[in-house]
Amino acid sequence: MSVTGASNAGKRPSTRLIAAGAVGVVGAGLGIYFTHNHFFPNTNDAYVHAYTVTVSPYVEGYIKTVKVEPNAYVKKGQLLYEIVPLPFQLSVDQEQHQLDAAIAQKGALEQQLLQARQALKDQQASQWIIDLNQQRYAYLEQQQVVSLEKAQEFEASKLEAKAKVKSATLELGRLQKQINEQEANIRALRSAVGNAKVNLNYTRYYAPMDAYVSNNFSIRVGQYVKPGQAMFTLVDNNHWWVDANYLETQIHRIRDGMPATVSLDMYPGVSFRGRVINISQGSGAYYSLLPPQNATGNWVKVPQRFPVRIRLEQNSRHPLRAGSTAHATVNTLARP
Repeated sequence: MSVTGASNAGKRPSTRLIAAGAVGVVGAGLGIYFTHNHFFPNTNDAYVHAYTVTVSPYVEGYIKTVKVEPNAYVKKGQLLYEIVPLPFQLSVDQEQHQLDAAIAQKGALEQQLLQARQALKDQQASQWIIDLNQQRYAYLEQQQVVSLEKAQEFEASKLEAKAKVKSATLELGRLQKQINEQEANIRALRSAVGNAKVNLNYTRYYAPMDAYVSNNFSIRVGQYVKPGQAMFTLVDNNHWWVDANYLETQIHRIRDGMPATVSLDMYPGVSFRGRVINISQGSGAYYSLLPPQNATGNWVKVPQRFPVRIRLEQNSRHPLRAGSTAHATVNTLARP
């Protein structure tokens, strides 16, 4: 055997060992990769979301003051803008004056009612006395003690007293009816006053929660606004989540309450801890405007993605921003 042949023979086992080792390393790496993806499903098809509130006025008018700027952070209860309140204050004063007048009128009617009740009692007492006298004189006339004219005079007085009692009773009922109508009017006026005060309060808009003001900010001092007109948007800073769109082959191990790790493209090297809230009952395509119809001859199977919602907590050092892209990983080994 030549020296060259011996050298080649010595190299072949080494080459085979290196190749075998490389195959083993690649196989082990692939095994670890697929095992990790099986127990820790991840996706980069994920986006940050938050609740938003479109701010629009309740009443129409001219903007008096604007207390915020685009992209500013506002606290719950902070004044954001004010509409000129003068017309609404005048409306409150007008309705209040009408209410005060109606209450005063009701008081006058109640005083008249008291007088009418006293008058009715007086008339009833007078009728009772006249009835007694009429009965006495009627008896005396039968005994021919008094003249017929005198008995007839007391009979007429009895009829007159009866008419006066009836008139006083009708007056009492009329006054009571007016008071009932006035009470209904007062209730209506109180509602009008309350509505006017509500509209006055609506001239000042306060932040309903801790939030960020959006960039699409279209409100200026002196601008005329109407109810329902969108002026800007508030992004709620208390509720943040990521909608991670997992392939249908990845969600079989994911359950509500499982811990998750989320990283954002805007913060390299920073991880956010979260927890799975829920898994959508339908794919993104299923809820689209034109859902796919697969009852055709040219059907092609396309794996669907299902949104998995992961709750996140706001971070003061690395604030979350709605719409930013994310990479989500769920730990399916941990118990919910």
